[in-house]
Amino acid sequence: MFRRLLAALVSATLIAALAACGSNEGSAQKAGVAMPTTTSDRWVKDGEAVQAQLEALGYDVTMLYAEDDVPTQVEQVGQLIDEGVELLIIGSVDGTALKAELDRAEAAGIPIIAYDRLIRDSGAVDYYATFDNFQVGVQQGTALLQGLGVLDAAGAPTNTNDTFNVEVFAGSPDDNNATVFYNGAMSILQPYFDNNTLNIPSGELAFDTVAIQAWSAETGGQRMASLLSGNSDTLDGVLSPYDGISRAIIDELKNVGYGTAAKPLPTVTGQDAELDSVKSIVAGEQDSTIYKDTRQLAEVAVLMGHQILQGQTPEVNDTASYDNGVKVIPSYLLSPLLVTADNYRAAVVETGYYTEDQLS
Repeated sequence: MFRRLLAALVSATLIAALAACGSNEGSAQKAGVAMPTTTSDRWVKDGEAVQAQLEALGYDVTMLYAEDDVPTQVEQVGQLIDEGVELLIIGSVDGTALKAELDRAEAAGIPIIAYDRLIRDSGAVDYYATFDNFQVGVQQGTALLQGLGVLDAAGAPTNTNDTFNVEVFAGSPDDNNATVFYNGAMSILQPYFDNNTLNIPSGELAFDTVAIQAWSAETGGQRMASLLSGNSDTLDGVLSPYDGISRAIIDELKNVGYGTAAKPLPTVTGQDAELDSVKSIVAGEQDSTIYKDTRQLAEVAVLMGHQILQGQTPEVNDTASYDNGVKVIPSYLLSPLLVTADNYRAAVVETGYYTEDQLS
């Protein structure tokens, strides 16, 4: 219910902003958007949504993707500043690498919106638009336990006496969100590691040990292959932070015989509701993903920037959680949604995110 109300509120605000600015107002204003990569379906959708909504408000938009290369993004942000953009929306590759360029933007009076990834070590960031990232991790940890049968469908303990072998993966160490996701998941899973309900065959649990640089599916698959070759224990579950990594993990599991009636696939979590992962969930392979409606996130980020340029104060709902090392960034947090085979149709088809044909 909250998600529907929020979507309606944000959409109504966008329509009001569009009506207020008129068909010509803002037409001479330039907005620069720097996104991390086109290798993830999710980030392509983000870019498309942000660009479309900025253009609906009359902005001339320059959209640049860095393909997960930090120096490229630093150069691109500098290019946008040099081109005279009046607004920057940035989904960062490395949240610590942009300080010098953002100082230049601040000196030029350019508002800066951090998009879904916190930009660290810079006082130039004005606002942060994101999801409740700790809750994402909570949902991933809960989904893993539900898939194992440690928790029931309502989230209540089943009091099982079994021990389950699981491996843990985390996101990129240069992305602040990865740590928040991991901490959220550990808030749910740690008690079960402590009481030996969950066992890690590799012994690898610390964030620095399990983090996957650049959220790379290839690197995640390689780590899974290494873990499988070094241990003969049957694996019951994998905490995976992102769908691309999840699919690579599943491929490696299949390579060593998982995915049969005699040796079922472990419970594998994910994030971003990428099309191929939703298909995998429908096919009974990946167990779950986290749906984050990029259309809503784009609306929040675009409105933040637009309202600043109109001399207004953007709405936020969190002024405490996101300290970037210089200051606490005022933030708007949207709610994530756990998606499984039981609710995928309501979550991503009935909302128009995907069509039935795309999932077939």
